[in-house]
Amino acid sequence: MLICRMTKFYLLVLGVVFSMLAEAQEHKITGKITNNKLEPLAFVSIEIKNNIQHTSTKEDGTYQLLLEDGKYDLIFSLIGYQKQIITITLNKGDMVQNIILETEKLTGKEEVTIVGMRKDRAEEFVRNVIRNKEKTTGAFENYTAGVYIKATEENTNKKLPKVKVTVRDSTRLTDTANKDLRGMSMAEIQLQLDFQHPNKIKETRNAVKKRGNPESLFYLSSTDGDFSLYNNLMHIKAISVTPFLSPVSYSGLVAYKYKTTHIRKAGNRNIYTISFRPTSMGNALLTGEMEIMDSAWVILQANFALPKYHLVEYDKFTVEQQYDFIKDTAWMLTKQQFLYQAKEGKNTRNGTTAVYYNDYFFNRVFPKKHFGVEISSTAQSAYEKDAAFWETARTEPLTEKEIRFIRFKDSVYQATHTKIYLDSIDAITNKITAKKILLDGITFYNRKIERTIYIGSVANLYEPFSPGGGRVGYNFSYNKIFKSKKNIYVQSDFSYGLRNKDLNGSINFRRMYNPFNRGSYSFNVGRSFAQLFEGDVLLNSFQKRNLYRKYNFSAGHHIELVNGLYLHNEFELAYRQSLAGFQFYDWKKLISDSSQYNDFILKNTPIDFPSHGALYNNITLSYTPFQRYMREPNEKIILGSKWPSFSVLWRKGIPNILGSKVDYDYLEFRVHQRLALGTVGVSEYTFTTGKFLNENYVENADKKFIRGRDPYLFLYPQGNFQHMDTTFSVSRNFYEGHYVHEFNGALLNKIPLVKKLKLREVAGGGFLFAGERNLRYFEAFAGVEFPAFRILTEKFKLGVFVVGSVANQFKNPVQLKFSIRQWDKRNNRWL
Repeated sequence: MLICRMTKFYLLVLGVVFSMLAEAQEHKITGKITNNKLEPLAFVSIEIKNNIQHTSTKEDGTYQLLLEDGKYDLIFSLIGYQKQIITITLNKGDMVQNIILETEKLTGKEEVTIVGMRKDRAEEFVRNVIRNKEKTTGAFENYTAGVYIKATEENTNKKLPKVKVTVRDSTRLTDTANKDLRGMSMAEIQLQLDFQHPNKIKETRNAVKKRGNPESLFYLSSTDGDFSLYNNLMHIKAISVTPFLSPVSYSGLVAYKYKTTHIRKAGNRNIYTISFRPTSMGNALLTGEMEIMDSAWVILQANFALPKYHLVEYDKFTVEQQYDFIKDTAWMLTKQQFLYQAKEGKNTRNGTTAVYYNDYFFNRVFPKKHFGVEISSTAQSAYEKDAAFWETARTEPLTEKEIRFIRFKDSVYQATHTKIYLDSIDAITNKITAKKILLDGITFYNRKIERTIYIGSVANLYEPFSPGGGRVGYNFSYNKIFKSKKNIYVQSDFSYGLRNKDLNGSINFRRMYNPFNRGSYSFNVGRSFAQLFEGDVLLNSFQKRNLYRKYNFSAGHHIELVNGLYLHNEFELAYRQSLAGFQFYDWKKLISDSSQYNDFILKNTPIDFPSHGALYNNITLSYTPFQRYMREPNEKIILGSKWPSFSVLWRKGIPNILGSKVDYDYLEFRVHQRLALGTVGVSEYTFTTGKFLNENYVENADKKFIRGRDPYLFLYPQGNFQHMDTTFSVSRNFYEGHYVHEFNGALLNKIPLVKKLKLREVAGGGFLFAGERNLRYFEAFAGVEFPAFRILTEKFKLGVFVVGSVANQFKNPVQLKFSIRQWDKRNNRWL
């Protein structure tokens, strides 16, 4: 009886608890807060009237609240903006509430006057500049300006070949006299910059002159970034994927500390020098100082350094800026200078780029389609300007060292472009030596017709790690470049197997006939080892069961039809032959019977299948809307797009032609995008779906495989699963997705002690739905990457990740994995 009563009591209590929990159900409120220019606002305070709960926005302007059912007054406030109150009612689930804050209206009483310096008023000075910056930047809508860029760089430990030449005045430029010039590079650019409010630009580069090795020079185009402190966020993609929060912004008032370091008089006005440095609130913040003029409340000069944590190419990077009042209309940038340093092993590159702005023309009226996806253009004539042009184009005289460098390089150019000199260089290049025969390979170069022939060295003759053991062979290449940048490239390699006495090899031919839209066609013929299970995990790719002999001939064509729309079409005829009976190396000599690798090595045998022919056609159509680019003579430099890239692949197996047995149609769609999400990092996602429309005859080499996991290696997530139990094929509809977000310090950089470790947070996940296997799979991962390190001229970084997954077909324990990534200089990203 007592037990019955106790049971009823507990059931009553549980019922009351569950009832309270049901009534107290929480709802998620999310949103983004921006200004009237739709720029995200960080550190906006969000309070709930008559409630102690509150929060603030992240650096990307987003926020989140958890509230129970009811009616609430949300109060949004930030210094410099009008307070806004929103009333919401929660009773039907989660809610999204975006807010646009209006700037405070000036009453004329906000200006600060200094009576004494007992209290530092630096923050108030900066606040006045912020209140006034809409007026400052709104003094013009559109403008055109002339821009002169002079970039120089010196390599402090560069070993270059000795050069002795004589200039026109018969002065001998000896190696001793010009030793300091031999590691120097220089470029001069003169361009017209067109600007349309709020952020559209187009430049026309009218003159370009490069000397030395200018590939690493910074800022040879205004497309490299906008460094204006008047922007709330400074997007400088040429340096960092993370934008920098400006100290001249209301969000910056929370993220920076300000101090008045100097006051000087200019007429009847005070000029204040204000230093600024980061607090612990932010991530991508600057350190420096700026000069502010009272009454006008504008920036006269600025000098600031970018945080090393967000620099990959550089070890130091500082910016110097100067503003002037132009044509009694607007305060405009008239000069900015970039100073940077980059260490590469024993070499240290020190660079300086000075940019001068002049000939401002305000309130320009541009044609309707003036600003489009072509951001920059350079004609061939820009590279042909003579010395007389540059004498008039230079805004500031050259230094004595720069004059010596130009004379030196021009003299070297003249001396090294005579027929006698070029013939002598070609004779050295084409001379056959023992070192070339044994190690480097032999090169035959004909400068007159721009033709290069290369024959591999003795060191490349032997290939020890190959199916069936060692092979001997050679490689050969032919390359011809035309003045129009069109080219012909031929490459071949052949090898002979010592154990099986078999011949492998291939000949590849590629012809680029239109360098601007990458129009090219190619042919390939050869005999090689290939994989039956294409894309299998690293360890399995070396197994005998994954290999077969392939004879093939292919022909392909690639072209950009219109901007951003690419078509690639390829036909391939292959003859596939099993390696059953092929003599592999006897690994039994190297392992014991109890070795843990017995199953992998001793029981691994090639798959025996009937030899067959396969003719198939791959057609890929991809499109990236609004793809921006720079136009160079006979060349197009892609700058990217804010839109995702879409692609469709159709692969058809064609039967009954030239002995082909395969007969199938495979269709695949893919969407890929890389998103810069402001100061909170960069996201990247890929979604793929596909299916075989028919499978009349499909061999293993034709199947679509989902890649399994590598035991300890974490691979870049786009296209790779980290926790899939095995590699398998799919034929009917599958849906595959991958997502990764690189926070770039947005979280860890706000923890004082952890910040010193300079770690980078990465998180993401993936999913796969495969109906034919009744498989539903989800994975998630999170980890940190350590600071980058350099090996010779390349940069790498290591990472540690925790990976977990859930699936309805198998279970995997949580696993620790390791990654290594390399920096891609050309695309400014980690691979």
